[in-house]
Amino acid sequence: MTQVTTTLYRQLAEDYSDVWDQLQLVNDSAILARNHVVDVTTIDYAPGTAAAVEIELALLGPFNDAATAMTSLSVSTANLLTAVRSLNNHVINNTDGTDTSKVKLDTWVNTTMIDVWPSGVPNGWQELSQDAGYDTTDWNVNPSFTDADKHAH
Repeated sequence: MTQVTTTLYRQLAEDYSDVWDQLQLVNDSAILARNHVVDVTTIDYAPGTAAAVEIELALLGPFNDAATAMTSLSVSTANLLTAVRSLNNHVINNTDGTDTSKVKLDTWVNTTMIDVWPSGVPNGWQELSQDAGYDTTDWNVNPSFTDADKHAH
């Protein structure tokens, strides 16, 4: 079987890193919004007043339900992890040699990908790969990977 190109691996990893980052952001934002509703009595209205209680009762249920749904969405990564495994296993299975899977993937990520990721692997891709069961402790990770890093090459 043919090995994926570094360009394709980069594109897929960066896209999934973005998905991962956005899932975390949507979860955090939904929880923050719900917490603003909970704090309504301490921010805009006198605690215990009828207006504060009325607003909190009207909004808390729907905002809590939305926050709960976003939390469920952000932790339901089974399909994402299946895709991550398919790409990383493809790299491992199409790398010559008798090295362990870890060494093959570490070499791919840290050496083969150096031309497209000179500043390191996107943090989101590393986290997804780790969650998919890969030992990423030896990966050169760029914790502040940005769009500028994507367009550097």
